[in-house]
Amino acid sequence: MVGRTRKISLVIGVFAAASLLASHAQAETFTFTSTSEEPTTVGGPTPDGGAVGGAFWTSTSEVTFADGRRSTNTATCISMVQPPRDAIFMTHGVCDGTGPDGDFTVVNGCNWLNEERTENSCVGGLIGKSGRYEGRRGTLTIHSKGNKSTGTGQWYD
Repeated sequence: MVGRTRKISLVIGVFAAASLLASHAQAETFTFTSTSEEPTTVGGPTPDGGAVGGAFWTSTSEVTFADGRRSTNTATCISMVQPPRDAIFMTHGVCDGTGPDGDFTVVNGCNWLNEERTENSCVGGLIGKSGRYEGRRGTLTIHSKGNKSTGTGQWYD
């Protein structure tokens, strides 16, 4: 379960990586594909039959912008599941990414799409930290299955 939580965060890392090439002069959209390493996980079952846990991993993303530019970015991610499960998202994650245009952070919420917890969908935000992303914000969507993720995003001015 915790390993699957990693995949959600992986997707977030991928989206963030894609956003690194966005133009600083105007909003810009991008798509991405990401592959994650096997996560390190912690946690276990709770007395109520649920689970608490977290995961840590790294990922590499290939990003394509609407104007055809491409970039490769890397990210370090964490994600966490915890009771209660009455919130809109089943897991939450954060990734720090870096690439040729600067550094950024991705924050996201995700939900499992299957009982095995090998597939999920996420939505999140982008926070620019340096380079052409410094002071910028953005949004993204992520779909993860196994150690692969795909998604779309947009950096705003």
